[in-house]
Amino acid sequence: MPNRAVRKNRWKVAALIVIVALCCDYFLYPRFETRAPKIHSRRNALWLHFSWASGKQRESISHLAARMRRDDFQDAYFHVRYIGQSGGLRFRDETAARRLNVQVKAAAPGIRRLAWLYIGNERGITGVDISKVEIRQKITRETQFLTRDCGFDGVQIDYEICSDGDLDFLQLLREIRAATPGKVLAVATPMWLPPPLGAYGWSEKYFGEVAKNCDQIAVMAYDSALYFPRHYVWLIKEQMFRVPRAAKNANPRCEVLLGVPSYEDGGASHWSSAENLQMALRGAREGISQTLSQSTKNEGVASATIDGIALFADYSTDSREWALWRRSFSQKSPSKS
Repeated sequence: MPNRAVRKNRWKVAALIVIVALCCDYFLYPRFETRAPKIHSRRNALWLHFSWASGKQRESISHLAARMRRDDFQDAYFHVRYIGQSGGLRFRDETAARRLNVQVKAAAPGIRRLAWLYIGNERGITGVDISKVEIRQKITRETQFLTRDCGFDGVQIDYEICSDGDLDFLQLLREIRAATPGKVLAVATPMWLPPPLGAYGWSEKYFGEVAKNCDQIAVMAYDSALYFPRHYVWLIKEQMFRVPRAAKNANPRCEVLLGVPSYEDGGASHWSSAENLQMALRGAREGISQTLSQSTKNEGVASATIDGIALFADYSTDSREWALWRRSFSQKSPSKS
């Protein structure tokens, strides 16, 4: 039998091989452009800065409308800031918000205008307790204000950090939906994560429960804390079939969008060397291709994949990333047979 020194050296060599392999994978992946088809979706969305809803934006509305049409954005998520601990909007500017909606509707009537509303619980930032009936009632009244008085087509609820199986959140969605008939109710959600990481993501079961109570899910596919690009691409591909499958089995009319990042600074949970627009769009293209291929092999099994891509965010996307975005989408929609 080899002596202790020999065994120790073998472990060192094995560890060195693993380290070298990981370094090579980190620096060399991906060496080539993906062969997966380009994305065909024309149902995309864009998160926009709060300066739009407050009337302090620098860009003209006509220019924004032209950009959104050119890049096939269907939904505009206008940030209206956040809900305070009392359940009310921390910032309100009805005049500016109403003017924004009137002008965007005139310049781009095909674009849906959603009020992107952040609600932070005790794990988030603002400590809003939605388990309290009176807090949910105030939040619901604010969504009525945003849709009825300000003129938004709907609201996108960004509730963070929402645990898997949170029943209070489901109740909040039910109450908002009942109070805003005919308006779009969208949700910005965490990613699906495998069971060991369930505390930081959602299960397919809970995605289905949320889908029953809303019109659109936008998966925030970032802040995963993954360090290697290959691992992040894998996680994106998992979202591409797991979330739509769960959501559309529960509510076939619920749209599912994949939220992809274009920002660099994000703290310890965001490694931009792995978690970036290039890797996210690669994962999206490969995920769509794999899902459609699998459904073709299994005849009679309908494919469930995303309806579009949501870009986070307009204010963090540079010219290089915009060029990458446009290269990742096909110029023509696929023919329908």
